[in-house]
Amino acid sequence: MSTAAIPRTTAESTVLVVKPVPLLEPLDEPGGTVVKMPSRIRQGTAQLSPAGTVPATKVQALDPEAAERATVAAMSGRIAQSAVEVLNGVRSVHQLSRWLDARCMSSLTTRARLHAEACKAVARRGSHEALENNVHLLHPQPVVHSVHCSCISPGIFETAVVIADRTRFRAMAMRFELSHGLWKVTALRIG
Repeated sequence: MSTAAIPRTTAESTVLVVKPVPLLEPLDEPGGTVVKMPSRIRQGTAQLSPAGTVPATKVQALDPEAAERATVAAMSGRIAQSAVEVLNGVRSVHQLSRWLDARCMSSLTTRARLHAEACKAVARRGSHEALENNVHLLHPQPVVHSVHCSCISPGIFETAVVIADRTRFRAMAMRFELSHGLWKVTALRIG
């Protein structure tokens, strides 16, 4: 036995019904294609309901912000990684000027300066030990663990990023707004 697809048209749509049919031709014919279906699929074939309509199925609505959400999520991961590198003193804060607005730039600059001063004080205390052992500290690259993005309104997204930095995890929250065709970070919080 084989199966055949028979189209049936109702008033609103066309339904494809699969029914078992006796096999009249040999299976090894060069021009034909044979598809073997598992028995559970053969038994659960689509059929018309007694009223002649298609059974109700759940149809997922298309997400109109899906493309923007993917773009903003990718940007927020890169911006978060760059912001942590700015705090570690590996990257200049001016490299983020295209994506951060003026308030975020000034707050990140201030925080990076304060963090650098605190690190210098710690380095001065441990400088004698480092000279004796001739140890050089490397700056490991921060790793983005997760990005969560949600649409607040058209043209505005908020993201939460979890990032691993040296020996601890950091959380960042960002607000992206679409301005003149470019996404800008208008709010930035680093934990």
